[in-house]
Amino acid sequence: MTGLFKKNCICWVLVCGVFLFGCSEPEKQKPLDFIIKTSLMSITSADFSEELDLKRAAYPYNIDENSAEYNEMVIFLVEMLSEEVVLLSASAAKGVTVTDQEVQSAEDKFKKDYPEDSFDQMLLENAISYSFWKKRFKANMIMEKFIDQELKKKIEITPQDIVAFYKNNTLATGRELDNKALVLTKIENEKELISRLRLQKTQESYDEWIQQLWTQYPVEINKEKLKTFLIDIEKSKGSVNEKEN
Repeated sequence: MTGLFKKNCICWVLVCGVFLFGCSEPEKQKPLDFIIKTSLMSITSADFSEELDLKRAAYPYNIDENSAEYNEMVIFLVEMLSEEVVLLSASAAKGVTVTDQEVQSAEDKFKKDYPEDSFDQMLLENAISYSFWKKRFKANMIMEKFIDQELKKKIEITPQDIVAFYKNNTLATGRELDNKALVLTKIENEKELISRLRLQKTQESYDEWIQQLWTQYPVEINKEKLKTFLIDIEKSKGSVNEKEN
């Protein structure tokens, strides 16, 4: 899913911002119910809670016993969702979306890898509701479509790029590796070669491209709401200070 250039900056802004907010006078006006938002869309506390439950499933069950590690996980999730909301905001502004029919078709294709009731079992084992999975599935489709339309398809590929890529990624040899497989096989056709080259150049261009979107659709973090998802904030603050000293 990873604007990596933003991550360190966001992490320190969020952590320090939450600490400072916790020591300040409480606001008289009740804050809006969002964790992350741009001018076009937001992620509510309920949305974030679902995302956090999913994130926790990939960590040891007792991660909350280590406040620093747990809070790092929360901040990482904020970073990831911040980038997603930027992409979805830019998609909305450009009118990039997917139809219900496209989503259903993609879902049917996806489920072919899960025979019988194994898809439902997968959701159950990971404590994921179908509605949440479907919402995230659709969001991923929109982001992929937007990246494909606004970045990938606009990548320019010259004959020199093709020649260089071919030389760097093709090795025609009959030698066996561990008597099991060939080292590498020659790329069969130009279409596949160009597709791989376009993907590589897209990955190389992504950071600069997403930086421009961050500028166009700045993200606001609700520090007070975020603080409710963190644990032992003052203890974590002490650990940060110790590292700095």
